Amino acid sequence: MGSVKNIQVHLRHAKADTTANEYMQELPESVKKMVGSVYTMLTKGGESKQTSGDLLPKATNASQELSVSA
Repeated sequence: MGSVKNIQVHLRHAKADTTANEYMQELPESVKKMVGSVYTMLTKGGESKQTSGDLLPKATNASQELSVSA
C-alpha cells in the first residue's frame, strides 16, 4: 500500500492535499467488517461467525427481492 505522498508522485500533483481531497474517501463500516471477516477466514483458515447477510443486509435483501419479482 502506498502513502498519500507516493500516490501524489505518481499522479504528479504539486500538493499532497490535492491527492487526498480528490482521490481518498472513508470506507463504510460494513465494508470494514467484511474485509476483516475475509482476512480472518484467509489467515486462520476457518469460517467467520458472521455471514455475508449479517455484513451486507441491504445487498442480500435486494437480491432476494429481485428473485421474488422475477
